[in-house]
Amino acid sequence: MEYQSCFDIIGPIMVGPSSSHTAGVVSIGKFIYELLGRCPQEANIVFYDSFAETYQGHGTDKALIGGLLGMSTDDPRIKSSLECAKEYGLRYQFGFAEGCEYYDHPNIVIVTAKSGDEVMKAGGVSLGGGLSKIFMINSEMVDIRLSAGDNFTALTRQNHPRRKRLMEAI
Repeated sequence: MEYQSCFDIIGPIMVGPSSSHTAGVVSIGKFIYELLGRCPQEANIVFYDSFAETYQGHGTDKALIGGLLGMSTDDPRIKSSLECAKEYGLRYQFGFAEGCEYYDHPNIVIVTAKSGDEVMKAGGVSLGGGLSKIFMINSEMVDIRLSAGDNFTALTRQNHPRRKRLMEAI
């Protein structure tokens, strides 16, 4: 695991029953939201292994949609994020698979998101304790560590060097 302090193990302040199946997934969705600079219009979501088996019971579906809508891990609207998606104009569909070809872990999600002319495919893994990471942006393998409380708004600035490098991978 990639814990840096005891607070990583305890987990974040969050909505949901599971730091790995909800809080970490909100961060993955919110990263995509921030990288696009807005809520996507469409999202094709594929849950792998453990996520595919427990996504409804653990709220993984609501967590990811909440993150794609720009919600934080402690936002009470996560519980109703599937309904909020309609208000935001986000169309989404869920798919399920075993054994991700890009990364080996039981808590993987791959999202293909479209916003305007931009289309991006991002792979994320929830590591537990609210920690997650982005391991793929389109065909580029990356290693971007996320914590539940991270703020990625700097990436939305067009002249931010990290955003430029990430967007070049798209």
